[in-house]
Amino acid sequence: MDSEKKITIYDIAREAGVSASQVSRAISGRGYVSEETQAKISELVEKYNYRPNAVARNLQRGQSNTVGFLIPHVYQEYFPLVYSVFEREMTEKGYVTVVFNGKSTPADEIKNLNLLEELRVDAVVIIGGSLDFADWESRKDYVEAIKRLSRNIPCILGNERAGTLSCSGVYVNIDRGVDDLVRHLAELGHKTMGILGGFRTVHPSFRLQESLKKSGKKYGLEFRPEWQVFSSYNSHDGAEAMRKLLQQKELPTAVCCINDEIAVGAMGVAMDMGMRIPEDIAFTGYDGVDLSREFRPQLTTIQMDFETMGKKLAELAYNSIKGDRTITEVIVDPTVVLRHSTEGGKK
Repeated sequence: MDSEKKITIYDIAREAGVSASQVSRAISGRGYVSEETQAKISELVEKYNYRPNAVARNLQRGQSNTVGFLIPHVYQEYFPLVYSVFEREMTEKGYVTVVFNGKSTPADEIKNLNLLEELRVDAVVIIGGSLDFADWESRKDYVEAIKRLSRNIPCILGNERAGTLSCSGVYVNIDRGVDDLVRHLAELGHKTMGILGGFRTVHPSFRLQESLKKSGKKYGLEFRPEWQVFSSYNSHDGAEAMRKLLQQKELPTAVCCINDEIAVGAMGVAMDMGMRIPEDIAFTGYDGVDLSREFRPQLTTIQMDFETMGKKLAELAYNSIKGDRTITEVIVDPTVVLRHSTEGGKK
């Protein structure tokens, strides 16, 4: 037999003078094989250093021992932080996690969903991207792709509307974190509040914006429409949003940002203009990524529990693989981390 050729189960069977199914039984230890045949096959396996194709073997058993993890992009800390915990947990359970970058476009995300089905992964986790857009009715192809996939492969969604797609979900208790944050601002003596970043069309952003307004009213912080500037989610857009806010004749004493990156960009512009943080204006963020600790002044933020989120996503994925297809909702509480961007800035 040519030593340069990749050895297959059929090559082993041909040289041993047996069927491929007998070779398979001998290697897997499942099913009867005579001692003589077992010895002959074992000798050939060792001779050629034969290793069975793990993918083919798993597919024959009806599983791939892989899970798919679909994210919109990799350049923000939030998604990699959730993924890293999930991947660790699934590795410990004996599964390989394959990451797919949806590029925040429905067409690419649908392609990835179709590919995941073709690969016959054992479960799929989806967070962010088109899943977070509020207008699901205008994204029917994407929603239908998830529904179609979930009929064959269990899908776990990082979204509070997962149940409407007949999927289990893990999501953040936005109202809990916001209430604690706004109460903190009120206790410092703030009477006015602005909001920077995010879009109304993105469901988590809309929920956060509305929760901030509701809590502001509850704790006596005035909010004006001109104190809200919509934008994307990176520090550059945070800086642009702050420049627009600074065009107002009156400014709020506290600015709540849709995430930490927006806050960092906004604070940079405020300091460039000679404003003191938090004495002249206070800032808060959302997510609790490393950037919130590294920037100066350090940022008060609503800290996501990435550890619990990743673990719960892994737990639901693993349970679904093992046959538990119960639609489950897991709500993860965040915490407020108080830092210099608000502390010491009592009005």
